[in-house]
Amino acid sequence: MLSRDGFLSPDVDTLANQVPSGFPCHTTLMERVNRFAVALLIQPRDIFQRDADLLAVTSLSRAVQDFEAAVILAARGLRAQSRSMARSAFETALYCAAASRDLLLSQGARLKPKKGDEPTTSFFDAFEGGHQRFRVQVATDLREMPGVTTEQSAAAEALLDEIGAPGKHQDIDLRGLAEDLNLGDLYTVIYRQLSQDAHPSATSLQHHLILNASGKIEGLQIGPDYTQYADTVVLAICSLLVALNAFVERLGTPNEAAEVKELVNTYCQLHEVPETL
Repeated sequence: MLSRDGFLSPDVDTLANQVPSGFPCHTTLMERVNRFAVALLIQPRDIFQRDADLLAVTSLSRAVQDFEAAVILAARGLRAQSRSMARSAFETALYCAAASRDLLLSQGARLKPKKGDEPTTSFFDAFEGGHQRFRVQVATDLREMPGVTTEQSAAAEALLDEIGAPGKHQDIDLRGLAEDLNLGDLYTVIYRQLSQDAHPSATSLQHHLILNASGKIEGLQIGPDYTQYADTVVLAICSLLVALNAFVERLGTPNEAAEVKELVNTYCQLHEVPETL
């Protein structure tokens, strides 16, 4: 049971400092992976040869922060929120992997090539197209909202004239992107599983109920929930390793590649995963 301060209570801070010690193997690997990832980001890289390289390093930065957020929230017993961040880490890791390889998209493009045609859309172009599609959709919606000023309407019209109508821009299909990266199994195991907690789904909301032996509701669970702590940390680690593995292939040194391989091997000993990682 929480105090009146809820998850902002100092008692939760105390729990957050104690919980990881109950999972020594998970904690040790989590710390190793995080330190290695931060060290990669600190080390200067030649990232200006391709636009995709800049996207790769910024995606890795985001993936590291998503991973760290998942770990921090999990330690505080914020089960659904930590799993949402682990899901975000996996999505960002796919972006990092695709950018690192400057991937041509087949299944990963929203506007897919016709059957038999070779893929011609790069991940970077689809990423940029998704941004433009978002801007167009927002401009279209704003233009039609009541109370929009003349100046705002004119700005929306100018943007639409500049970048086109809705539906004309390329975008990324995340499941297809995973398939293009040969990570379709991980998408199913990680992303789809974690999606239950990224939204207030029936599965996620059931964690807030206290049931008796006969299945009847006895109360609400409103305190820290550690029922999936280890699983969340494992999935967050796996997500970050996806990004690290692809990043060092493109921009890493042989020593960094060897260290990632060692981290992956340690992870596989901790948790059984598909061999596509």
